[in-house]
Amino acid sequence: MNKNQNIIDKLSDNKILNEQVAIVLVTYNRLELLKQLFESLNSQTKQYDRLIVVNNSSTDGTLDWLENQKQTNSKLIIVTQPNSGSSGGQYTAFRTAYELGYEWIWEMDDDILPNANCLEELFANRDKNTIMAPLRLDNKGNIFYNEVTDINLTNPFKSFWNKIIDEESVKNKLIKVDGLTFEGAFFHRSVISKIGLPDKRVFIFGDDTEYCLRAKKSGLNAAMITTANIQRLLEFNMESQIHTPKRYYIIRNQIWMDRLYGNFAVRNIRPFIYLLKWLFQRSKHIDDIKITFKAFIDGIVVKPLTDYYEQTINN
Repeated sequence: MNKNQNIIDKLSDNKILNEQVAIVLVTYNRLELLKQLFESLNSQTKQYDRLIVVNNSSTDGTLDWLENQKQTNSKLIIVTQPNSGSSGGQYTAFRTAYELGYEWIWEMDDDILPNANCLEELFANRDKNTIMAPLRLDNKGNIFYNEVTDINLTNPFKSFWNKIIDEESVKNKLIKVDGLTFEGAFFHRSVISKIGLPDKRVFIFGDDTEYCLRAKKSGLNAAMITTANIQRLLEFNMESQIHTPKRYYIIRNQIWMDRLYGNFAVRNIRPFIYLLKWLFQRSKHIDDIKITFKAFIDGIVVKPLTDYYEQTINN
């Protein structure tokens, strides 16, 4: 028996809660948005069986508010940990739901609102071999054309994002995609058994894409269902992030994914194209240049985890 199977058996000691759904939610300093989300989750046409909230050490009163919610919501579990970014939060959330034995897991972020029948639609169309997600809307209620239907891992001279959903594709009930975000992903526990937990090293930006690439590599599918919707509460503006310390994670993690999943040409050529673009097209001051070089170096030397359950053993 291999090491992976030993860990899977260890995590699966609890009885499987067949057909039960655990919502897993990561939050950090978004209390007012979190309140709206709770109201939405508690108003779903299909009730959830457990709500697991991972609090990344919020400082805005989130923990006190959550503790108060426990008085009226017996399904609520709160896990507070040091701020480990999105990937660290999702790692803990996925692991907790898995260890507790829930068969189906509905992942949630703290700045989105699912429509009333979102869980009902996801559950009705559940598939053990598919990571499913609702169609996302932007903060104005319009379709958010951002999900990637084709990720380019073969041509280093073309964009990583080869094709995204469009007006034609959203006419279909189901849309096969290569990448989904951690904003409403719904999946069977066997996904974790097969590919492990989110990679905590990512921190922010790309943890969801890396997870989908890992799933695809293992023979699993990803799809969006257009009869279920989820609305973003904040405006999406990546440009506002590129001259902040978050720049490091944007660059490093993009290079990581090329190095881990691209073919020979993508692994060895496209990172240098990124380097040149970020230095000469997206740098305004010396700090931008310093961050870019550090992100490039750290991205180039990434090594795949030998075992995605290793993190569980050591923590």
